[in-house]
Amino acid sequence: MAVTFDVTPVNGGDNTVGSIESVAQLAAYVIGFDSDSDGSDDAPIDLRANDGANGSLYDLALRELQPLMAYAPNDNSGLLHVIVDGHANTAASIAARMEALDGVGTDTTVTAASSITIA
Repeated sequence: MAVTFDVTPVNGGDNTVGSIESVAQLAAYVIGFDSDSDGSDDAPIDLRANDGANGSLYDLALRELQPLMAYAPNDNSGLLHVIVDGHANTAASIAARMEALDGVGTDTTVTAASSITIA
């Protein structure tokens, strides 16, 4: 039996199981904060330092990006997961904005997310 649509399919009908789908202009990224600028990517910044304090790196990153949603694991990985306006943000633009924050090195990485998990 063929599938028929009573309305226009979401995203033109090119939805694929196992990929991130959005009906709005949203994008998900994983930011890996690193304090170095030596190409080694071996000095993650513990976002728990001064956590909740006005002016902490975590607080500054959230104020700078204004994400729709964000999550940072309670560990020393230096990771920040964000959902942002996909029209105004790219991995490169987010990396440049994060590297401009005090204490953040150019080894900081920003990767487009390939999946999300809600728990």
